[in-house]
Amino acid sequence: MKLIPFSAQYIRRDKPLPFGLRDAAGRLLLASGERVQTDQQLYLLSAQSVFVDESESADWQRRLQAAMDEKIRQGATLSQVVAVNIEGEFKDTRPARVLTLPEQWEELTGQLDVILRDVRPEGDWQPRLASLLERARALLQRRPDAALYLGVYEATHSSEKYSSHHAMLVMQICELTAPLLGWPKDWVDALSLSALTMNVGMHRLQDQLALSMMPLTPAIKAEIDKHPEVSVAMLRDGGVGNALWLETVRLHHDGSGADLPLAGLPPPRQLARLLRRVDIFTATISRRATRKPMSPVQAAREACLGASGAPDEIGSALLKAVGLYPPGSFVELASGEIAIVVARGRRANLPVVASLIGSSGNVMLEPALRDTIERRHAVKAAVACGSVKVRPPHDRLLAMR
Repeated sequence: MKLIPFSAQYIRRDKPLPFGLRDAAGRLLLASGERVQTDQQLYLLSAQSVFVDESESADWQRRLQAAMDEKIRQGATLSQVVAVNIEGEFKDTRPARVLTLPEQWEELTGQLDVILRDVRPEGDWQPRLASLLERARALLQRRPDAALYLGVYEATHSSEKYSSHHAMLVMQICELTAPLLGWPKDWVDALSLSALTMNVGMHRLQDQLALSMMPLTPAIKAEIDKHPEVSVAMLRDGGVGNALWLETVRLHHDGSGADLPLAGLPPPRQLARLLRRVDIFTATISRRATRKPMSPVQAAREACLGASGAPDEIGSALLKAVGLYPPGSFVELASGEIAIVVARGRRANLPVVASLIGSSGNVMLEPALRDTIERRHAVKAAVACGSVKVRPPHDRLLAMR
């Protein structure tokens, strides 16, 4: 794929895009057929460098050039030529390409990033967030192992759009864990919305901290400490009236009463206890400029322990939800092969893995599924993601399952 710059002046609200819009690294911002729905989205796109696939946009570029040539023949001024917009033809006449699962998750994450920057009074961000949550749920319910795989791998290998990626992964794990605790749907709805918005009060700062080596000054520490209250204020001002949602966000860093029985706590405290545990687990496995990520295997073990140092209700549910070896993490097998976990197994300690590096240390020509119930393929140890230099073929690995 060859990327070429694209001027945001040609984007119009509520017009289907004829091709995908991407950032400088080639990550999808908006897919072909998607629409820019708000002025805020349009502003954010205009404020950054936007690129398109040269081959995908070739037909539209030709039509634009033809329209500009016609203006020149008519004697138009340079400013009139530059202002040409073939808006009436700004549509995709070809069947929309079906996005791969990684592309769908990346698209949702990009949309969440835009929504979280648009939380304000009188905005339409709430219905957009609700729509995003339902689409994410549909993908998660259809392919839970694949969703975990993509979320965990992205967290351990990239710091781009950290805040949104973090929120999406926390939401996924909460969605998988909450039903195991027997919570009603309205609780789960509030929990997932809280996961997506808990850091809205420091969204930009969180992205900056993940990518930079800036020191934590007293002012920055103060902003971090107060972000739950700031997030609640922003959500309330933005029109949120759901008390369970707001209170869960307010309490999501509050570790008081961690040794009390879960069932005896008020609903917001129960939700916040799970959200806090998942938030910590996800943060520890996430790559940042100032630190290497913890192995998801080690982080999963620690996340399952309660205040007493032993597994508690939430820990047991988390263990069932993500497994002892979460999808997206690397492990060494008894055979000496290095594998990536592609799915949870029949038991928490028996994941489904795909070997990428043979026992000789050479990269395998094709990934090979291994059943870890077999002694020769049993998981021997966790492997730090930074020590594996092979980039897994995600689409191929997910198709194997």
